[in-house]
Amino acid sequence: MLRVQRAVKSEWMTSLAWKLKGPPERMKFSMTAFLLLIFILILTTPALHGQSKIPESLNNSPTCCLRHHEKVLPKKLVAGYRKALNCYLPAIIFVTKKNRDICSNPQDKWVQEYIKDPKIPLLPPRNMARAKSIRS
Repeated sequence: MLRVQRAVKSEWMTSLAWKLKGPPERMKFSMTAFLLLIFILILTTPALHGQSKIPESLNNSPTCCLRHHEKVLPKKLVAGYRKALNCYLPAIIFVTKKNRDICSNPQDKWVQEYIKDPKIPLLPPRNMARAKSIRS
């Protein structure tokens, strides 16, 4: 009867050691998965904070128009304008007093008249308004 107790005790110790250490293949897999997760987090962290790869000085016109507004915009509604001339569809973006952007064709006569009017100011690009100044 003494031998049976020793066999049970050694079997219990083996199962305890196996539970504590775990199988080596599983440990290798979980370590690989953990390192892969860390690598993905490192790569995506700048994207989560809104950092673009294009410097803001080169990305002066983040808003591009897909089509032009066909009708003449009443001058009394216009608060200012922005230029989006480097886009696929060049445009002048008029900003209304209600802060809405209206895309217009820069070659239209009424658009050229509005641009020449000193009462309608040229506004800075939207990304310039968000830029932070760094003091040394």
